[in-house]
Amino acid sequence: MAADEKEDISNTFRCFVSTAIGAMKLLPRLLAVQLLSILLIGKCVGYVRLTNLKCESLDPAFMEFPTCRLNVLGRGIIGGNIHLKLLKVPITKMNLRFNVYRRLSGYHPFLFNISTELCRFMKNPNPLQVFYYFHSGFLPYSNVNHTCPYTDDVFIRNCTLNDEMFKRVPLPKGNYMLTLAMDNGARKRVGIISIYIEIDLD
Repeated sequence: MAADEKEDISNTFRCFVSTAIGAMKLLPRLLAVQLLSILLIGKCVGYVRLTNLKCESLDPAFMEFPTCRLNVLGRGIIGGNIHLKLLKVPITKMNLRFNVYRRLSGYHPFLFNISTELCRFMKNPNPLQVFYYFHSGFLPYSNVNHTCPYTDDVFIRNCTLNDEMFKRVPLPKGNYMLTLAMDNGARKRVGIISIYIEIDLD
C-alpha cells in the first residue's frame, strides 16, 4: 500500500474518532433535552378536570343547596364548591347510591353502580370498595371527615381533580358523569349531586 493511501486512511480514522468523541460529549445534553421535552409534553397533554356540577334537592324540607358551582382557580384549574344545608338533624343514617356514566351519544351506565350506608362507611372505611377511592379524592376538600351523627352543614370547597385520584380506578379517556344520590335513611330519596368530568390521560 502506498504511503499516500496510508496517510488518507489515517486521516479518515482520526476524523471519525474525533467526531465520535464530540457526539459522546453532546449525548448527555441531547438526552436531557429530549427527557425534558417528554416531561413537558406529557404534563400538557394529560389532564382530569371538572366540566359541570349540578345539585338537586328532592325534599326541600330535608336539605337544600345554597351553593353548587364551579370556580376558576387559575389557568386550566377548575374547583368545585358545594354547600349542603341539612334541615333535619342529626343525621344518623343515610343511604348513598354512587353511579358512573360515560358519554357516548348520551350518558350511559359505565362499570360502577355502588350502594353504601354513609354512617357505616365513615365508621369503617373499606379500601376494597371502589367508593373508598372516589371518596378519598374528595375528602381533603370536605368537612365530611368524621363519623355520624352529622349536625352541621356540609361543605366542599375548591375541590380540584388530578390523575392521582384515578390511579387505583383507571378510566379511559372520555367524558363522565358521577352521580351521588342520597336518601333519608328510610329509602326516600332526598337529593342528588351530579359531577361532570373530562379525562384525557395517556
